[in-house]
Amino acid sequence: MKLKQARESDPSQGGLIVAGGGTAGHLLPGIAVADELVKRGWPREAVLFVGSSRGVEVEMVPSASYELVVLSGRGINAPRFAPRNLLNVAGIIWAILCGFWIVRQRRPAIVLSLGGYAALPAAMGALLFKVPLVLAEQNASASATNRLLTKFAKAAAVPCAGTGLKNEVVTGNPVRGAVLQADREGRSLRTDLGWPEHEPVVVVFGGSLGSRRINEAVWEAATLGELPALHHVVGRRDWPDLPSTLPANVMACDYDDDLPKAMAAADLVVCRPGGSTVAEIGVLGVPAVLVPLPNAPNDHQRRNAQSLVDSGLAVLVPDAEFDGQRFRDEITQMLSKFRSEAHPDVARRARSLGYHDATERVADLITKHCRSLPAVLEPKDEGL
Repeated sequence: MKLKQARESDPSQGGLIVAGGGTAGHLLPGIAVADELVKRGWPREAVLFVGSSRGVEVEMVPSASYELVVLSGRGINAPRFAPRNLLNVAGIIWAILCGFWIVRQRRPAIVLSLGGYAALPAAMGALLFKVPLVLAEQNASASATNRLLTKFAKAAAVPCAGTGLKNEVVTGNPVRGAVLQADREGRSLRTDLGWPEHEPVVVVFGGSLGSRRINEAVWEAATLGELPALHHVVGRRDWPDLPSTLPANVMACDYDDDLPKAMAAADLVVCRPGGSTVAEIGVLGVPAVLVPLPNAPNDHQRRNAQSLVDSGLAVLVPDAEFDGQRFRDEITQMLSKFRSEAHPDVARRARSLGYHDATERVADLITKHCRSLPAVLEPKDEGL
């Protein structure tokens, strides 16, 4: 069936609403897909992000040059019947009402849910106004929001089979263009980063906010003896607590906008196995020590990590066991296993897992199910 053409007078109509955010792991796949659609000819103004006023999208979406609407509210915290959750529920209800209004005003051709409570308002608006809905799930175990929406969605783009969502399409997890570019450059990036060319370098990070457990393990390890060079992304939450006595080869920063470059140039990564992070590690083929968040819903971080562990590319360490000595032991073993390679970039790419074309696959799914295309993509009737 031929897609209906959107009104030429308003390029935003017939476009896409990307619903969700909160964390970089949720948001980055959405930005990657939006970039791919723009590359295919969609007007940038035909893409609207709807997220949370408390999330990373407040900074990251404008930086990517997309329009953003943020809504108040926060997710339901454990225990579920705590008094504070009454206010959280009220905030979610208000955000959903706002989501209805946004979808009604915008009249998109399709809504993409990235999961998480921040995706719920615009996704519910899609259901009310019968706008096609596609889910993008980053984790091996689907988020509560996407599980709630799955019976109404046209399709669910998933990183692997068995997420629990209906109409699964295994696309892989979209990764940023910066990751693919860093993959091409590899160890040549060490010059730009100011890293030693032939000495091992380990990249350590804990997500957009950081991880106290991982940070304290690094700081304790530094007191136990000499370490290889560490590029340690502490996170803004713990940055004020950075010890002043760390050795010079522990290169600490609060946040790293160019983390894909550091990952591609590293010998080893130590991190939490969030969905987007696992996808990036797999595409880059960089060895990893993974420390799952112990209270992650449905234990999804451990499930995310399993494919990398099964391939031999990663080891998994329980959060409660990860201290300074365990940090030292694991990085020593992993560096010993992988540092003997004569051509590190060639070996790293040979270990690559996952889908380099995941972003394109999700963009294809959106194009397939949207009820109209932006007018600039429709062939014009020139007459006889």
